[in-house]
Amino acid sequence: MWRVPPPSSGSPPRHQVEVRLARSHAEFAACEALSRDIWGAAERNVVPRELLLTMQLNGGLVHGAFLPDGRLVGFCFGFAGLRDGQLRLCSHQLGVIPELRGTGIGIELKQAQRNDARRLGYPLVSWTFDPLEARNAYINLHRLGCIARLYDRNHYGQMEDELNRGLPSDRFEAEWWLDRPRLRAPIGEPAVMLRLAGDEPIREAVDLATAPAVLIAVPQDFQAVKKRSLEFAQRWRLESRAALEAALSAGMIAVDFRREGAYVMARAS
Repeated sequence: MWRVPPPSSGSPPRHQVEVRLARSHAEFAACEALSRDIWGAAERNVVPRELLLTMQLNGGLVHGAFLPDGRLVGFCFGFAGLRDGQLRLCSHQLGVIPELRGTGIGIELKQAQRNDARRLGYPLVSWTFDPLEARNAYINLHRLGCIARLYDRNHYGQMEDELNRGLPSDRFEAEWWLDRPRLRAPIGEPAVMLRLAGDEPIREAVDLATAPAVLIAVPQDFQAVKKRSLEFAQRWRLESRAALEAALSAGMIAVDFRREGAYVMARAS
Protein backbone atom coordinates (compact mmCIF):
# COMPACT_ATOMS: atom_id res chain seq x y z
CA MET A 1 0.00 0.00 0.00
CA TRP A 2 1.39 3.40 -0.93
CA ARG A 3 2.13 5.90 1.79
CA VAL A 4 3.00 9.57 1.79
CA PRO A 5 6.77 9.35 2.36
CA PRO A 6 8.15 10.67 5.66
CA PRO A 7 10.53 13.64 5.67
CA SER A 8 14.08 12.61 4.83
CA SER A 9 16.69 12.95 7.55
CA GLY A 10 18.22 15.86 5.70
CA SER A 11 14.99 17.84 5.42
CA PRO A 12 14.92 21.29 7.02
CA PRO A 13 12.50 21.82 9.91
CA ARG A 14 9.09 22.87 8.61
CA HIS A 15 9.27 26.24 10.38
CA GLN A 16 12.36 27.08 8.33
CA VAL A 17 10.48 26.88 5.02
CA GLU A 18 8.71 30.14 4.22
CA VAL A 19 5.85 29.89 1.72
CA ARG A 20 4.83 33.21 0.16
CA LEU A 21 4.34 35.12 -3.07
CA ALA A 22 7.38 35.72 -5.27
CA ARG A 23 8.62 39.28 -4.76
CA SER A 24 11.62 39.99 -6.96
CA HIS A 25 13.03 39.40 -10.43
CA ALA A 26 15.50 36.97 -8.88
CA GLU A 27 12.68 34.97 -7.29
CA PHE A 28 10.69 34.80 -10.53
CA ALA A 29 13.91 33.66 -12.25
CA ALA A 30 14.32 30.95 -9.59
CA CYS A 31 10.77 29.73 -10.34
CA GLU A 32 11.64 29.51 -14.03
CA ALA A 33 14.81 27.56 -13.21
CA LEU A 34 12.93 25.14 -10.96
CA SER A 35 10.32 24.69 -13.67
CA ARG A 36 13.14 23.71 -16.03
CA ASP A 37 14.66 21.32 -13.50
CA ILE A 38 11.36 19.51 -12.91
CA TRP A 39 9.76 19.54 -16.38
CA GLY A 40 12.70 20.45 -18.60
CA ALA A 41 12.52 17.21 -20.60
CA ALA A 42 9.79 19.01 -22.51
CA GLU A 43 11.16 22.55 -22.86
CA ARG A 44 7.73 23.91 -23.77
CA ASN A 45 6.64 23.23 -20.17
CA VAL A 46 9.20 25.69 -18.81
CA VAL A 47 7.51 28.93 -17.73
CA PRO A 48 9.51 32.11 -18.51
CA ARG A 49 10.09 34.53 -15.64
CA GLU A 50 8.58 37.38 -17.66
CA LEU A 51 5.33 35.46 -18.03
CA LEU A 52 5.23 34.61 -14.31
CA LEU A 53 5.76 38.26 -13.40
CA THR A 54 3.10 39.43 -15.86
CA MET A 55 0.58 36.92 -14.51
CA GLN A 56 1.11 38.03 -10.92
CA LEU A 57 0.71 41.68 -11.91
CA ASN A 58 -2.62 40.86 -13.55
CA GLY A 59 -4.58 38.67 -11.17
CA GLY A 60 -2.40 35.57 -11.14
CA LEU A 61 -0.46 34.13 -8.21
CA VAL A 62 3.11 32.81 -8.07
CA HIS A 63 4.05 31.23 -4.74
CA GLY A 64 7.43 29.96 -3.66
CA ALA A 65 8.75 27.88 -0.77
CA PHE A 66 12.02 29.40 0.42
CA LEU A 67 14.73 28.22 2.83
CA PRO A 68 16.29 30.79 5.21
CA ASP A 69 19.21 31.29 2.79
CA GLY A 70 16.72 32.24 0.05
CA ARG A 71 16.96 28.99 -1.88
CA LEU A 72 13.72 28.10 -3.69
CA VAL A 73 12.66 24.50 -2.99
CA GLY A 74 9.12 24.56 -4.39
CA PHE A 75 6.70 26.77 -6.30
CA CYS A 76 3.24 26.91 -7.81
CA PHE A 77 1.46 29.36 -10.04
CA GLY A 78 -2.01 30.09 -11.35
CA PHE A 79 -3.57 32.61 -13.68
CA ALA A 80 -6.95 34.30 -13.92
CA GLY A 81 -9.55 32.39 -15.90
CA LEU A 82 -13.16 32.75 -16.97
CA ARG A 83 -15.24 29.81 -18.21
CA ASP A 84 -18.99 29.87 -18.81
CA GLY A 85 -19.17 33.11 -16.87
CA GLN A 86 -17.41 31.60 -13.83
CA LEU A 87 -14.33 33.43 -12.52
CA ARG A 88 -11.60 31.08 -11.38
CA LEU A 89 -7.90 30.86 -10.63
CA CYS A 90 -6.44 28.29 -13.03
CA SER A 91 -3.63 26.59 -11.13
CA HIS A 92 -1.22 25.17 -13.69
CA GLN A 93 2.04 23.94 -12.13
CA LEU A 94 3.21 22.88 -8.69
CA GLY A 95 6.65 21.42 -8.10
CA VAL A 96 8.94 20.60 -5.19
CA ILE A 97 12.58 19.54 -5.42
CA PRO A 98 12.89 15.73 -5.28
CA GLU A 99 14.62 15.52 -1.90
CA LEU A 100 11.81 17.41 -0.15
CA ARG A 101 8.79 15.77 -1.78
CA GLY A 102 6.41 14.26 0.74
CA THR A 103 7.36 16.71 3.50
CA GLY A 104 4.16 18.77 3.23
CA ILE A 105 5.61 21.65 1.21
CA GLY A 106 3.20 21.01 -1.65
CA ILE A 107 0.22 21.22 0.70
CA GLU A 108 1.55 24.46 2.19
CA LEU A 109 1.91 25.92 -1.30
CA LYS A 110 -1.70 25.05 -2.08
CA GLN A 111 -2.94 26.52 1.22
CA ALA A 112 -1.07 29.75 0.50
CA GLN A 113 -2.58 29.77 -2.97
CA ARG A 114 -6.05 29.32 -1.50
CA ASN A 115 -5.58 32.14 1.02
CA ASP A 116 -4.36 34.62 -1.58
CA ALA A 117 -6.98 33.53 -4.13
CA ARG A 118 -9.69 34.22 -1.54
CA ARG A 119 -8.10 37.60 -0.76
CA LEU A 120 -8.29 38.51 -4.46
CA GLY A 121 -11.94 37.48 -4.66
CA TYR A 122 -11.71 34.15 -6.48
CA PRO A 123 -14.50 31.73 -5.54
CA LEU A 124 -12.83 28.77 -7.27
CA VAL A 125 -9.38 27.34 -7.94
CA SER A 126 -9.15 24.58 -10.54
CA TRP A 127 -6.45 22.40 -12.05
CA THR A 128 -6.08 19.11 -13.91
CA PHE A 129 -4.53 15.85 -12.72
CA ASP A 130 -4.10 12.35 -14.08
CA PRO A 131 -6.92 10.25 -12.56
CA LEU A 132 -4.57 7.25 -12.32
CA GLU A 133 -2.05 9.04 -10.09
CA ALA A 134 -3.31 7.91 -6.68
CA ARG A 135 -1.13 10.21 -4.61
CA ASN A 136 -2.32 13.32 -6.44
CA ALA A 137 -5.93 12.19 -6.23
CA TYR A 138 -5.58 11.62 -2.46
CA ILE A 139 -4.11 15.08 -1.90
CA ASN A 140 -6.61 16.85 -4.15
CA LEU A 141 -9.81 15.17 -3.00
CA HIS A 142 -9.10 13.99 0.54
CA ARG A 143 -6.52 16.40 1.93
CA LEU A 144 -7.67 19.59 0.19
CA GLY A 145 -11.37 18.75 -0.13
CA CYS A 146 -11.73 19.27 -3.89
CA ILE A 147 -14.34 17.63 -6.06
CA ALA A 148 -13.94 16.33 -9.60
CA ARG A 149 -16.76 16.13 -12.13
CA LEU A 150 -15.11 16.87 -15.47
CA TYR A 151 -13.19 14.02 -17.15
CA ASP A 152 -11.46 14.85 -20.42
CA ARG A 153 -9.99 12.17 -22.66
CA ASN A 154 -6.47 12.85 -23.97
CA HIS A 155 -6.67 16.38 -22.59
CA TYR A 156 -3.17 17.50 -23.66
CA GLY A 157 -2.79 15.18 -26.65
CA GLN A 158 0.35 13.06 -26.87
CA MET A 159 2.92 14.03 -24.25
CA GLU A 160 6.61 13.13 -24.38
CA ASP A 161 7.73 13.63 -20.78
CA GLU A 162 8.65 10.62 -18.66
CA LEU A 163 5.45 10.60 -16.60
CA ASN A 164 3.05 10.72 -19.54
CA ARG A 165 4.78 9.22 -22.56
CA GLY A 166 2.98 6.44 -24.39
CA LEU A 167 -0.57 6.84 -23.04
CA PRO A 168 -3.56 9.11 -23.68
CA SER A 169 -3.26 12.15 -21.41
CA ASP A 170 -6.69 11.75 -19.75
CA ARG A 171 -7.32 14.31 -17.00
CA PHE A 172 -9.71 14.95 -14.16
CA GLU A 173 -10.35 18.58 -13.24
CA ALA A 174 -10.08 19.37 -9.54
CA GLU A 175 -12.49 22.06 -8.34
CA TRP A 176 -11.56 23.77 -5.09
CA TRP A 177 -14.52 25.89 -4.03
CA LEU A 178 -13.11 28.27 -1.45
CA ASP A 179 -16.26 29.28 0.41
CA ARG A 180 -18.53 26.26 0.03
CA PRO A 181 -18.91 23.46 2.58
CA ARG A 182 -17.06 20.29 1.73
CA LEU A 183 -19.13 17.61 0.00
CA ARG A 184 -19.29 14.28 1.82
CA ALA A 185 -20.18 10.79 0.67
CA PRO A 186 -23.46 9.40 2.00
CA ILE A 187 -23.35 7.22 5.11
CA GLY A 188 -22.76 3.57 4.39
CA GLU A 189 -20.25 1.58 2.38
CA PRO A 190 -20.35 2.42 -1.35
CA ALA A 191 -20.84 -0.30 -3.95
CA VAL A 192 -17.61 -1.46 -5.58
CA MET A 193 -17.65 -0.65 -9.28
CA LEU A 194 -13.98 -1.23 -10.19
CA ARG A 195 -11.64 -3.19 -7.94
CA LEU A 196 -8.14 -4.59 -7.95
CA ALA A 197 -7.57 -8.33 -8.03
CA GLY A 198 -3.81 -8.45 -7.59
CA ASP A 199 -2.90 -5.83 -10.16
CA GLU A 200 -5.85 -6.56 -12.43
CA PRO A 201 -8.77 -4.14 -12.89
CA ILE A 202 -12.04 -6.01 -12.36
CA ARG A 203 -15.41 -4.42 -13.16
CA GLU A 204 -18.39 -5.24 -10.97
CA ALA A 205 -22.02 -4.92 -12.01
CA VAL A 206 -23.58 -1.93 -10.20
CA ASP A 207 -26.97 -0.35 -10.74
CA LEU A 208 -25.92 3.27 -11.11
CA ALA A 209 -29.54 4.39 -11.19
CA THR A 210 -30.05 3.37 -7.57
CA ALA A 211 -26.58 3.26 -5.95
CA PRO A 212 -25.99 6.35 -3.77
CA ALA A 213 -22.21 6.00 -4.09
CA VAL A 214 -19.61 3.76 -5.72
CA LEU A 215 -15.91 2.98 -5.34
CA ILE A 216 -13.59 3.02 -8.35
CA ALA A 217 -10.12 1.66 -7.62
CA VAL A 218 -6.89 2.70 -9.33
CA PRO A 219 -3.33 1.37 -8.96
CA GLN A 220 -1.47 2.57 -5.91
CA ASP A 221 1.63 3.28 -8.04
CA PHE A 222 0.68 3.83 -11.66
CA GLN A 223 4.23 4.73 -12.72
CA ALA A 224 5.40 1.31 -11.51
CA VAL A 225 2.61 -0.25 -13.59
CA LYS A 226 3.85 1.66 -16.64
CA LYS A 227 7.42 0.51 -16.10
CA ARG A 228 6.32 -3.12 -15.92
CA SER A 229 4.06 -3.00 -18.97
CA LEU A 230 2.82 -0.13 -21.11
CA GLU A 231 0.13 -2.44 -22.48
CA PHE A 232 -1.12 -3.17 -18.96
CA ALA A 233 -1.05 0.57 -18.15
CA GLN A 234 -3.16 1.19 -21.26
CA ARG A 235 -5.67 -1.36 -19.99
CA TRP A 236 -5.90 0.52 -16.69
CA ARG A 237 -6.41 3.77 -18.56
CA LEU A 238 -9.33 2.37 -20.54
CA GLU A 239 -10.96 0.45 -17.65
CA SER A 240 -10.78 3.38 -15.24
CA ARG A 241 -11.95 5.79 -17.95
CA ALA A 242 -15.02 3.64 -18.64
CA ALA A 243 -15.90 3.35 -14.94
CA LEU A 244 -15.39 7.03 -14.13
CA GLU A 245 -17.28 8.24 -17.19
CA ALA A 246 -20.17 5.88 -16.43
CA ALA A 247 -20.42 7.18 -12.86
CA LEU A 248 -20.23 10.79 -14.03
CA SER A 249 -22.90 10.17 -16.66
CA ALA A 250 -25.15 8.77 -13.92
CA GLY A 251 -24.96 12.09 -12.06
CA MET A 252 -22.16 11.24 -9.64
CA ILE A 253 -19.03 13.25 -8.91
CA ALA A 254 -15.76 12.39 -7.17
CA VAL A 255 -16.09 13.64 -3.57
CA ASP A 256 -13.22 11.78 -1.91
CA PHE A 257 -10.31 9.43 -2.50
CA ARG A 258 -9.43 6.63 -0.10
CA ARG A 259 -5.86 6.12 0.96
CA GLU A 260 -5.89 2.52 -0.21
CA GLY A 261 -6.49 3.81 -3.74
CA ALA A 262 -10.14 4.31 -4.71
CA TYR A 263 -12.35 7.17 -5.80
CA VAL A 264 -15.57 7.72 -3.85
CA MET A 265 -18.18 8.79 -6.38
CA ALA A 266 -21.47 10.14 -5.03
CA ARG A 267 -24.42 12.20 -6.23
CA ALA A 268 -23.90 15.94 -5.96
CA SER A 269 -27.29 16.46 -4.36
